[in-house]
Amino acid sequence: MKTKIISALTGFFFLAAVFTSCEDFLEVEPQLSVSDDEVYGSHDGVLNALHGAYALIGGPQLWAGTSIFHSDLVANSGQVAWSGTFIQYEQMNTKNMDPNDGYITGKWSRAYWIIDLANNVLNNLNIVDENARGRVEGEAKFIRGIVYYELLRFYAAPYVAGNSNGHPGVPLILTPTAGITDDDFAARETVANCYQSILNDLNDAKALLAEYTASGANDGRATASASAAFLARVYMSMENWEAAANESNFVITNFEGYDALNGTPRAAYNNDSYTSEDVFMIIQNATSNAGQANDGIGTFFASLDGYGRSDIHIQPMHMDMFEESDLRATITEDPEINVISDVPGMYYIGIGTRPGNLMSSKWGKYDANINVIRLAEMILTRAEANFRNGSSIGAAPLADINAIRDRAGMGPWDNLDLELIWEERYREMCFEGRLLDDVRRFRKSVTIPDGTEEGTVLPWDSPRLVLPIPQREMDVNPNLVQNEAYN
Repeated sequence: MKTKIISALTGFFFLAAVFTSCEDFLEVEPQLSVSDDEVYGSHDGVLNALHGAYALIGGPQLWAGTSIFHSDLVANSGQVAWSGTFIQYEQMNTKNMDPNDGYITGKWSRAYWIIDLANNVLNNLNIVDENARGRVEGEAKFIRGIVYYELLRFYAAPYVAGNSNGHPGVPLILTPTAGITDDDFAARETVANCYQSILNDLNDAKALLAEYTASGANDGRATASASAAFLARVYMSMENWEAAANESNFVITNFEGYDALNGTPRAAYNNDSYTSEDVFMIIQNATSNAGQANDGIGTFFASLDGYGRSDIHIQPMHMDMFEESDLRATITEDPEINVISDVPGMYYIGIGTRPGNLMSSKWGKYDANINVIRLAEMILTRAEANFRNGSSIGAAPLADINAIRDRAGMGPWDNLDLELIWEERYREMCFEGRLLDDVRRFRKSVTIPDGTEEGTVLPWDSPRLVLPIPQREMDVNPNLVQNEAYN
C-alpha cells in the first residue's frame, strides 16, 4: 500500500503551492516526480506528503463534495427532490444503498489513503526541521483525526452516550502500511475506541498548533481553532455537552465573538478568499478545484449558465421552515442571471440544466472556497450544548440563538427549547452536510421521500441511515464485518 501511495502522491505535488504560507519552513518547491526515499527522506519530502494530504481532503470524495451531499441525501425526508440520473444518489435518497456503489467506495478509499499519508508523516517527524516539527505533527494529527471522524459518522452506527459503544466502528490504523499482507487486514475497531483515537489526535493538534498558528481565520490549514471546532463536532456526537460548549466557546472567543459574522447570510458563500466567519475552509482556485467533478458539491446544487446539473431541487417542505422575513429564505427570480454573483438571494430559480426549479445559492461557483466550518455553526453549537448542559459557558443559549437570528434579519426570541434550537440550526446549516448528524442527535425520524417505500418512517438510529462497508473491501479483507442493513 505504501508504494501505491507514494506513486499516487506525485499527481498532487503541484498543489503544494496552494497550501504553503509565507513561513520559511513551508516554502517547499513542488515536485513533479519523486522516489520513495525522496518522499520521506527529507524535510521537504515530508512536507510535500503533508501537502498531498491537504489536497486529498479537498477532493470531491470528502469536503468538496460527498461529505456534504451524502449527509443531506441520506437524511432527506423530502426537503429536497433528487432529479439527477445517477442511480447511486437515488439509492441514498431512498435509503437503499449498495455496497458496490463507486461513490461510497471512493470516499472510503480516499479516506484511508489520506490516513496513510498522515501516518507516514508522523512516522518521519525526525526528518522534519526541529523548528517546524510541532506544526507538522499537529497538522498531520488534525488531518488524521478529522478523516477518521468522517469515516465514523458515515460507516458506523452512531455513538450513544451512556452505552458501551462496543459496536463496530472502522479499522483504526495508526501506523504506516507497508503492503497488502494478512497483517494489514485490520478488523473494525469499536466505536468507543475510534472516538477516543479521534479525541487524542484533535486534542494533540489543538495543543501543538496553538504555538504555531493564529487563533482566528487561516489560509486553509489546520489551526488550534479549527481543531477545537472539530472537537466540538465530535463531542456533540458523543453527547458530551460540557466539552462541546467549551470547545465551541474557545473558537468563538478566538474569532472575537458575534462581530466576526458576515453582515448577511448570503455573504458567507461562494467566496474566493477567507472571510471573518470562516473557521476552516477548503481553498480552491481555477486549476485546483473539485467543483466541476461529477461528485463536486456545486455540480449537484447549481443551475446556472454553463455550470451545474440541477440535481437538487428545493421543495416546499424546506421553505416552510422559514419565517417570511428571514434573509436566509430570500429568492431571486431573474431570467437574466448567468453566474452566482448575479444572485443576491439565498435561493434562485435555475436557468441552466432543468431550468425553472428552486435552487440553493450556497454552492454556485465551481472554483469558490468550500465552507467546512463557519463561526455560525460554533455559535449554534455552543447554544445547544449549553442548553442541554444547563450552563452558560461563554454566553447564555438564548443570546447565541438571537445573534444568529439577528444576522438573518429576525427578531429575538424570549424563550428557548430544543425544538426551537433544532429549527434554527436547520435554517442556518441546511445543505452544509450537517443534517445526518443533527437528525441523530435530536432523535428525529427520517421519511423515505420517493420510490416504492415512499412514506416509510425510519428512526434516527436505523441501520439504513448508515453507509455499507464497500464490497471491494469486504472481498479483500476477511476480518471486516458488514453493517447490519447489508448482510
